[in-house]
Amino acid sequence: MAQETHNRKSQTVKFRDHIVDIQPVNINGIECLRLRDVQLMFDTVRTFRIDNVQQAFLHDEHGNDLEPLRIVACVDKVVEAVESIKHSSNDTDDQLVKMNVKLDQIFINTQEILRQIDHVMTQMYELHEFTTPRYFFILPAEHSNIKAIDTVQNWLHIHYKLYFLCECSQDPKEMHVAPHEGYSIKRPRDFILRYGPYLKTTLAIAQALLSIGGFAIPQLGNVSKAINDVLPPQLNNSQFYTDAEQKLQMVDDLLNKVDNQQYRAGASVVDRHQSRGTALQGAELREIQTYLERVDDKRSLGNLYRIVTADGHVRWVCHKHYDAISYNNEMSKYINAFEAMGGKFDQKTNEALINQLDITSKNVEMMCTALEKGFNIEKLICRECSIGEDDLKKLLDIIINRSSIRCLNMGSVRVRNVFGITKYTCQEMAAEFNNQTMKVRFSEANRSGNTMMLARLLLQNKICGNLDFSASDFLGYESDVQRSLETNAILTDLAVEYSNNIDILNSILSLKINALQHLKLTHSLCASPAFSHFCEMLKKNKKLLEIDLMDLSGLGDEACINLLLDTLKDHKSIKHLSLHIRNIRPTDQKETSLIKSLQKHVFISRLCISSSLISREFTKALLYASKEQSPLTYLEFYNCQVEYDDKAKLQSFHDNGSLSHLAFYEEPRWDVLLKETNGSLNKGKRSSIFTDNGSSNFVQLVTLLLREDLEQN
Repeated sequence: MAQETHNRKSQTVKFRDHIVDIQPVNINGIECLRLRDVQLMFDTVRTFRIDNVQQAFLHDEHGNDLEPLRIVACVDKVVEAVESIKHSSNDTDDQLVKMNVKLDQIFINTQEILRQIDHVMTQMYELHEFTTPRYFFILPAEHSNIKAIDTVQNWLHIHYKLYFLCECSQDPKEMHVAPHEGYSIKRPRDFILRYGPYLKTTLAIAQALLSIGGFAIPQLGNVSKAINDVLPPQLNNSQFYTDAEQKLQMVDDLLNKVDNQQYRAGASVVDRHQSRGTALQGAELREIQTYLERVDDKRSLGNLYRIVTADGHVRWVCHKHYDAISYNNEMSKYINAFEAMGGKFDQKTNEALINQLDITSKNVEMMCTALEKGFNIEKLICRECSIGEDDLKKLLDIIINRSSIRCLNMGSVRVRNVFGITKYTCQEMAAEFNNQTMKVRFSEANRSGNTMMLARLLLQNKICGNLDFSASDFLGYESDVQRSLETNAILTDLAVEYSNNIDILNSILSLKINALQHLKLTHSLCASPAFSHFCEMLKKNKKLLEIDLMDLSGLGDEACINLLLDTLKDHKSIKHLSLHIRNIRPTDQKETSLIKSLQKHVFISRLCISSSLISREFTKALLYASKEQSPLTYLEFYNCQVEYDDKAKLQSFHDNGSLSHLAFYEEPRWDVLLKETNGSLNKGKRSSIFTDNGSSNFVQLVTLLLREDLEQN
């Protein structure tokens, strides 16, 4: 019997593109390479070659092969492992063997990649950042010519869209694409360079979903009707499925090239994806929205809703999965405790009401614990209640930063000091928390109370960088509002309506907030003196990057338009202007000023035009700004007369990605937005607002809030 001992040297073996080192075995004093040792790694190997010469197995004096089959090791050379070439009658069996080996390897690679994905998902769920859905991937837009892309730099400049994933399961294979048509990405090069490592993880989820039908293509017959109903139209057709695999692979290749990794020959799939496993931090999540075109703050990103699971983790899910996931095993306990303290809870709408109750510290402790551990409330209504100032502070902190609550409505809520005496009263308030936006509206009955409640909201806010409020709610208290705004260093965006007096403009444009970058004004600057003062204040402001004046009515005054464009042409910090202009006529002063700005300056990025005659010269300026100057990416026409050829040229710029958004409407803007809003309301959940004890003012306030949503689109 041969005695086997291990030698410290190893034999290099090459099989196809794989190179491995295998330990030789000493048999009867001879260092040997056994066939079975090689077959443990490559089971289709039948023989060996050295220097392209097939090696005979060791044999006895009669020519019979010795067992185990082996050759003499040549540790200073590379031994090539060779498969047998079989006759055609055995080809099928051979292919089946190869297929089984390949499937086994794919399974191993897939399990490793899923393990890496699971690691990232665990990190993301533990992240204390809940303003934005955390799982997303990108694809080239439909009109991108993939075959023409030959360099990384070209790849970085084509038009991409971002899609979110519904976090309906902890198993990435059971997620699905969110019910949204996708968001065009501004500055794709910067976006890919910033989020590339994380996109590798989420792209792997998307590729896994595609392979098992998780893109929810109805033709595959493996998706429930409930999911089909919420799919974006472009994901709900066979052509998308045909293109998706190619596009996902293209993005995967791009991310690998950008990552600039070099792989040795024969590297496994796991090796090529070794940079997966990178989770995002809170600041990176908050910045995602700044890269997306046309983000609607009235709706959640991807039409996903924030819920809290029983283990305290936050997930973002579609409406179809909201009820199934939000009603966890602990919900019944929380509902019973909430009703025991005197509250009411509607399980159909997930609305909670606290009415005519002195809210105690014990009540607040119970609510905060429940909200953090999976008591999923969409709307909380407090009417004719009282609450201690410290308790309100604690409750608002959880509501804004750590709960699923999207709407908080208060009516006649008295806030007590430490001695139990009413410090101030919140007469009527409707607040919404969506994406990174906190939108709040008050009645005008008690502006002092409004100011103090706004201050409390801002002090407790830790995650909302965008504040949307009405200046008319704080007339006479502008300096107090300014001090409150300056207490919150996280604010980067302000959306203000009815800012028509000089005091509020001074308060806004004189803020000492270094992070404030974006300002949106609606129903504002109606009087010429206010508009002139606004432009003068803009000249002094060195922090703002973007101004949005795209409200419903549109700007029509020639003098105001000229003054605004003249103010911004040499501004040092403001780089983007969103503007709605009406009643443009060929060769009038409005058209002349716009053509000049579009051709010579680069700050007009979003333009909405209403009730106008669009000349050939104006069209040329629009085309120039979207291609040569490149800032103009968003263009809409309402009730405008545009020549057919000019429409076709603009459409071609949209098709090649120069204009990420282009729309022509025959109706006025109001009618179009009214139809869109009615459609959204009809598709959404039915709301049952509690109206106990004659809360007509409250209902009017909520109605006003809905109307303002329409007007600010």
